Amino acid sequence: MIDMMSSDSNGMLDEGEEWRKKERTILLRRLLDVERPENYTQRVKVIKYLEQEGLPSNDVDVETLASILRDDQLESLLMLTCTNSTAVFKGRYYTFSNGMLQHRGSWDIVRKDLTEFLNAHGRKGYALLKAMLEVDTDTIAGIMAKASEVYGERLNPINMLIELRDGLRIAYSTSMDEGERGNGEGKRGRHKTVWGILEEVRPLVRHMLDELCHIPRLSTRDAYMEFEYEVKRMDEELRTYLMQLMEERYEDTLRFGRDVTSEHIARYLRELFGSLYLDPLLAIAQQYSLTDSSIVSEKNHSKVMSTGFNLALFGDPGSGKTFAIKDLIIGSENGVPAHGLPGMNRYCGGMTPAKFIAIGEAYEGRSVNFIITEFNDWFKYKGMVEPLKIAMERGIIRYETKSYSIRPYRFTSFFSVNYNTSVYNKNIYEPTIRDPNFKAVEDRMLCRLHILTKDRYGELAKRQSSLMKGILQERMSYTAGMIRDHLTLVYAIQRGYHNKDFKPKQIMINDGVVDRIRDVMDVIIEHIEDGSRYGEHRVPFSVRLEKKTLQLASTLALIRFFSYNDVITIDEHSLSIALRYLVEEAWIRSGYTFDVKSVTDILSIE
Repeated sequence: MIDMMSSDSNGMLDEGEEWRKKERTILLRRLLDVERPENYTQRVKVIKYLEQEGLPSNDVDVETLASILRDDQLESLLMLTCTNSTAVFKGRYYTFSNGMLQHRGSWDIVRKDLTEFLNAHGRKGYALLKAMLEVDTDTIAGIMAKASEVYGERLNPINMLIELRDGLRIAYSTSMDEGERGNGEGKRGRHKTVWGILEEVRPLVRHMLDELCHIPRLSTRDAYMEFEYEVKRMDEELRTYLMQLMEERYEDTLRFGRDVTSEHIARYLRELFGSLYLDPLLAIAQQYSLTDSSIVSEKNHSKVMSTGFNLALFGDPGSGKTFAIKDLIIGSENGVPAHGLPGMNRYCGGMTPAKFIAIGEAYEGRSVNFIITEFNDWFKYKGMVEPLKIAMERGIIRYETKSYSIRPYRFTSFFSVNYNTSVYNKNIYEPTIRDPNFKAVEDRMLCRLHILTKDRYGELAKRQSSLMKGILQERMSYTAGMIRDHLTLVYAIQRGYHNKDFKPKQIMINDGVVDRIRDVMDVIIEHIEDGSRYGEHRVPFSVRLEKKTLQLASTLALIRFFSYNDVITIDEHSLSIALRYLVEEAWIRSGYTFDVKSVTDILSIE
């Protein structure tokens, strides 16, 4: 993704007279070209002007002229000698059009035009520009061959070429004698039309293709279509939102950010959802985790992990799972405002797992969140556990069927999912997913069980009534926007997309935090009943549970980003929420074989 808030849109080139001189050389060669013998009359005019200005006139060539002329002299010389009023020059520092030289660049306009061109033509436009950068000039047939190779199938670029030449005016076509190819073998008298990109805009075009609109070589049409229509849309959504935030709400967001904590957000959600507040809090926390911020050790500042985690809400149907991970994050048709990151959540409703594995290639190198509201359905297909387990470990996915294969790619994104389970009388749950290896997937997610008890039903019914009356939406309207702005700004800083006033920060953990988590786990294991259905002395969860607890505490601490100068430390409320999650998930996975209240009382966890 590009640096959306760069103060200098043309900043990949060094400032200085050297680049100006290069542009003046290109400009003079295009408009005067006094080195050609047939331009003798024009050459005489140039010499007279140089003598009039008291400048050396013995050796007149464009390199010398570019070095000795000031900008005002260059303008005067072109007014006296240039006869090509239809010529166009669109440099970084100079613009020539309608027979007039202007001492200002055109690259901002060119960038805007090219962005619109690429948005309109997508991968085809990218392939054409990429092909044209490989050579100075080429015939339509040559450009077509190169562009088709980049595109992956036959591509006819003629209409796009005309648009670049006549609309954007950054390309040109010219008639050329075949003998000018340089090998002397062409037949004189035969001409061909060649096309090229204006020399002065080629660096900008190359930069935009590399940074703004890089299109990877993808294995399947599904991946190409995903990149063209979803990835680019999501990039633009984030870019637009962030730019509006910076222009209109930046100071308000900073004021909010200096005061907000995980405790404030928890209080806001508790006022809305009562005892169900922890589900949306985890969903919002997962959005902050998408910053993939570094968690480092206090002792030697070495990186121990990152914040990004996968979230799963599972349990009885109708227990509020979809609302927490989908409606609250991306918004809903009944007016629930979005609290999640703009352009960073891909809803996968109705998608098959094979389709997901194919389109996942288009997101390689990105950290987006895939929202899957019926995760059960994905495991009706054989062989899905292994690739999804690898995806949750952010590993390299390999997938091949009889009809197609996908090149190995590294999955760098995250999931928030829900799925139904069967909950028995003793509150023991079993996934409705029959694959015996599913627990390996479950073990790689931060999980929370939903049992549709009478109390939970009452809370859900109350919330539904508030939604139908519009009360809930009204309460959310202001704070949801502030949370979303804060989340977006923190994300932009941590990912390096915005560097106006802040630099990315690390989250530092000390021995005390690690020891607290270990102590809680020791108490839990001590209270798990021997002879439980898992067998005597068997621990029904892995050490990943402690890692997920630390990730959650660190992510919640990230909410206080603007309260710290250099590094972020884990505050007591963030740790308390994470420890509560640890106790509850251990309780669920142990089959409710210990008394939660006894454990939380011993540990002084609210």
